[in-house]
Amino acid sequence: MTQCFFYSKRPFRWARHFSRARLALVLLVPLLFALTGCGDPVNAVREARLEPDPTRTVAEALEAYPYFKKVTWTSTKDKDGKIFVQAECDIDVAASCPDLSPQSLALANRDVNRDYLVAQYVVAGWPRQVRPQYAIHITQCANGNLLSVADPKYLRAIYKGERVRFFCLEGLNCPPASNAKGQGNGPNGQGNETAIRLPEPGANPPPGQ
Repeated sequence: MTQCFFYSKRPFRWARHFSRARLALVLLVPLLFALTGCGDPVNAVREARLEPDPTRTVAEALEAYPYFKKVTWTSTKDKDGKIFVQAECDIDVAASCPDLSPQSLALANRDVNRDYLVAQYVVAGWPRQVRPQYAIHITQCANGNLLSVADPKYLRAIYKGERVRFFCLEGLNCPPASNAKGQGNGPNGQGNETAIRLPEPGANPPPGQ
């Protein structure tokens, strides 16, 4: 009788240990997922659902915009440990300015190396909380100058899939590429009075831009 009781109890012990192991696995999987996926600030921003359209993720809104050629994602951390994510969105100037003549389009692009928009986001807390910081349109001139205009309306237009006409014209402000960097006709030889330095990640856009 004792022997039968001993053997009937042994499987129960194994079942109990198996249940504990299964419970530990169930608890561990979400933690690993959080550390490898949701913990990544770029993924946190890409998957965030923000105004003006919380029905779509940030990545869906930016990468579906018909007037961007590509979107590049990067993350940085400042000296205080704050995390910032930037989406650099290269603008398809020709697609966003279909009403410009070929001559005008060529003139607008003549002295431009790159035309793009930077959308910067702040990532904090756990679980990750995301908030937009600024959106800034940047024109990188062939002579090395950077021209920029920051406007919160950019993101609203992008979410709606609207064309931003100003993207067509900024290149006209670039000094001719024949002007060497620092040899322009703006103040202190900067080449153009609207030329600025691109804000470092975490910095606010220049006042008045």
